[in-house]
Amino acid sequence: MDLIDIEIFRSLLTTRNISQTSKLLLLPQSTISQRLARLEAEVGVALFLRQKGVRGLEATERALLFAELAEKWEDSYQRLLHLRDAVPQQTLVAASPDSINNFVLMPFWRLLPSLGFHPRVRTHQSNEIYDLVDNRQADVGFVFSEAHFPNVRTQVVLRERIVMICRPGSPWKRKAIRPDELDKQNEVFLAWSPEIERWHDSWWKPSDPPLVRVDTPALVLDFLVPGTWAMCPASVAATHEKNGFEVHCFTDEPPLRTCWFIRHKSPSQRQADVVARFTSLLLEHIAGLSFSLQ
Repeated sequence: MDLIDIEIFRSLLTTRNISQTSKLLLLPQSTISQRLARLEAEVGVALFLRQKGVRGLEATERALLFAELAEKWEDSYQRLLHLRDAVPQQTLVAASPDSINNFVLMPFWRLLPSLGFHPRVRTHQSNEIYDLVDNRQADVGFVFSEAHFPNVRTQVVLRERIVMICRPGSPWKRKAIRPDELDKQNEVFLAWSPEIERWHDSWWKPSDPPLVRVDTPALVLDFLVPGTWAMCPASVAATHEKNGFEVHCFTDEPPLRTCWFIRHKSPSQRQADVVARFTSLLLEHIAGLSFSLQ
């Protein structure tokens, strides 16, 4: 079977007549008949019924099914012919927490298409991201805790300070603040990492509730009104400081927030090349961040 056979079949399906198809395709009627017979022998079914005394052909039900399959076959055949000229796209699935996507990597995500990458960026919690990478549902991931998965490679790519932010005009005039100067009842709380939460509990009673608990940086901003405060990483604070928020360091600094970059230890050869180039570009981006202590 080749493209000429498919063209003959399609013409016969339209004309239902060997003579008309012969004229349309500028081929002898004998060639049309021979190729049709060879095609039917190859697929193992009759595509047209020929009746004595009737000049036209009648398409079988199998012919209508074959028409659908032939269209897909021709599309695949044309793609194979152009395979040498095709430029493979560098697709990559990346899973990351919300704060990394929006406050650390957003300029990087915007840059990648111009470098030939077409990433699919997904937002997940750290524990979910390990599973995604381990099961090859994501090529790379970013997490805030280190876990040991036999098939997952981890690498620290970012460390940043935790600071306090609040609305402008606060009573805290000094840049550095003692944690015990802050009232937990006025806190907009987000658990940035297990280590940071343990430090938090060493200064404020875990049993005392904050003003509100949230799970995304965007909600922190929504709940911050005059008189309230929140802890956040330097990457988040840098964005809010541009919008007029006050940023204060702690006299007793919390642990740094650490971000691990993870990927599968045994990617396919093609994906290994993509991930290697992505990793190189990623490290270059992070090295240029003012808040990165890595």
